[in-house]
Amino acid sequence: MKLLYLVLNRSEKEWKMGPRDWIMAKAQFAVLFGERFTKAMAA
Repeated sequence: MKLLYLVLNRSEKEWKMGPRDWIMAKAQFAVLFGERFTKAMAA
């Protein structure tokens, strides 16, 4: 999980495209991580 966070954090600065699939990814993360994910999104 830490590795995923670090990779996304580093690559975020270089992103040129918009987050077109972010809605589907958020839904999957919410299913997998439940309340931890929703709390993280609210912060």
